Amino acid sequence: MAAQILTFFPDDATRLLEPFAGSAAVALAGLHHKKVASVVLNDANSALMALWAAIIDHPDEIAAQYRALWIQQQGQERAFYDTIRAEFNRTHHPDHFLYLLARCVKASVRYNAQGEFNQSPDNRRKGAQPDTMRDQIAHASRLLINRTSLHNLDYRDVLDMAVQSDIVYLDPPYQGVSKSRDPRYQASITFEGFARTLHTLNERGISYIVSYDGRTDAKIYGARLPAELDLAHIELEAGRSSQATLLGRRAHTFESLYLSPALMSRLGKDMHVAPHTLPRQLQLFESP
Repeated sequence: MAAQILTFFPDDATRLLEPFAGSAAVALAGLHHKKVASVVLNDANSALMALWAAIIDHPDEIAAQYRALWIQQQGQERAFYDTIRAEFNRTHHPDHFLYLLARCVKASVRYNAQGEFNQSPDNRRKGAQPDTMRDQIAHASRLLINRTSLHNLDYRDVLDMAVQSDIVYLDPPYQGVSKSRDPRYQASITFEGFARTLHTLNERGISYIVSYDGRTDAKIYGARLPAELDLAHIELEAGRSSQATLLGRRAHTFESLYLSPALMSRLGKDMHVAPHTLPRQLQLFESP
């Protein structure tokens, strides 16, 4: 979906802000396709931002550490995963986090109420091959180095940095059809508070895109954003529902995009609602 989202970037945008960076898929795609010249990445997950710092500044080292862990797991994959998960919850080492992301179910981050990583491994896979991971890390580092500002702040503090020439992409947790569950977001993100934040962005004339709610055919996930925000609502097909496939049904998932009034003005009234497709780029942490 990152390539589709890029089709709604204005031609005059030079900087992208991602207050909920996660895998930074949109930032990587934006730099790869030269849609922006620099990015601001932020996430409430400090371990994730430490991993991004390692990927950007020390790609060879983090790739070598991943290779060592990948080799050590052979023949004891489940037990080794549990050991590394326990060690990560104690030390928060970036290489341990990278290994867990490569091995866990859907590369999806889950934490318990105590803030401990508790996602289970995907026992069908051993994680990306070390050479593949090395290449993905090297490519991400080349794209991001000297073009990226990393932060571990409240998302509203990052939005305060935005200016009218920027493009902002917001993909908050707990909405849509495939969001992560992380208790550290619960205190800072509510539907009402998020809507108020978007209203403030509108008043400031900030161009932004929001991935928020979604649906699987007729089943809706998440609440629609308030109509008074005057956002353009677009649906993007995200593929088949994995849960429905397991149950022997065919169901397609759709993610909603909301475009701000300032962005619509920059794009022009004759914009195409159906985005064209850019060449797909494999995302970091994604199994090939």
